[in-house]
Amino acid sequence: MAARGNAVRKRIAAADTRLAFIGRQYGMFSMLPLSKEQVLKLRTDHAIYMAESGRFNVVGMSDAALDRFIAAVVEALDA
Repeated sequence: MAARGNAVRKRIAAADTRLAFIGRQYGMFSMLPLSKEQVLKLRTDHAIYMAESGRFNVVGMSDAALDRFIAAVVEALDA
């Protein structure tokens, strides 16, 4: 499970320089630099659910959903 978590973190970190810190973390969870409003917009616009604080489960994400998740997060960061 640790290897998978690291692989997911690396893919997220490589997607945008603002997410590079995620690649240096460990564990099952991480925090995204999103406001509560940005998190709520991810829910309504993309059906992406996480804690309002931006905390999300790294290893719970499917490989099939990862690219969609990354694109939505980058979009939210750009907004």
